[in-house]
Amino acid sequence: MTEEDFDRLFAGVREFGWDPKKRESILLNRKIDFDDAREIFNDCTFIRRSDRHGEIRYQVFGYVKGREIAVVCTLRGSLCWIISARRAHKSERRKYYDRLSRLPEPGEN
Repeated sequence: MTEEDFDRLFAGVREFGWDPKKRESILLNRKIDFDDAREIFNDCTFIRRSDRHGEIRYQVFGYVKGREIAVVCTLRGSLCWIISARRAHKSERRKYYDRLSRLPEPGEN
């Protein structure tokens, strides 16, 4: 999929959901709240498809509260179901910054 395909796919997201027990576990162990993780879509992201367990999933890389994080989610209509969130690995952060360096400056085509 191209970046434009991912942009179109996630443009239809109207709400977020998650398992409350999983949210609590991730918050306790990784100090990332799924409620905050929703904010990853408010800025530049790097998205790749990452299917598991027979389900179409996406890994979304970006910033939340000044931290580079990776959010795993699936789309269910207009609902973005957050499965997990963690600090992005070094190699993932490198890909994210490489992508950002290739974006055109504002006003450029």
